[in-house]
Amino acid sequence: MPKNPAGPFWFIREGDKLIQCSKTAFDQAIAEGKSIKYNGYPNRRMEKTAEALEASRMLLLSKPDLPSKFRAVLLSPANVVQVEVINVDDPEFWIKESKNPKYQT
Repeated sequence: MPKNPAGPFWFIREGDKLIQCSKTAFDQAIAEGKSIKYNGYPNRRMEKTAEALEASRMLLLSKPDLPSKFRAVLLSPANVVQVEVINVDDPEFWIKESKNPKYQT
């Protein structure tokens, strides 16, 4: 997958505007429940998926009766920007995934 040659960029959404920020400010915005945009995904497909996930994350965070454990997951920077789009027919992915420590006995 080609990487973004300019490197990653972090943005905080303020209404219709995107304000570029540092990684620290980006992580703080996630923890505060603000809407963000990450520009550093390796391809357009992952970026579109991430945008859809961000829209659903903001919709869930707007609900006051959201369970606190689930809210904590949605406010964790490590959970928010990790997006991986896979092709289920890709044997390379499944070989790599089978080596994941969580599947080892």
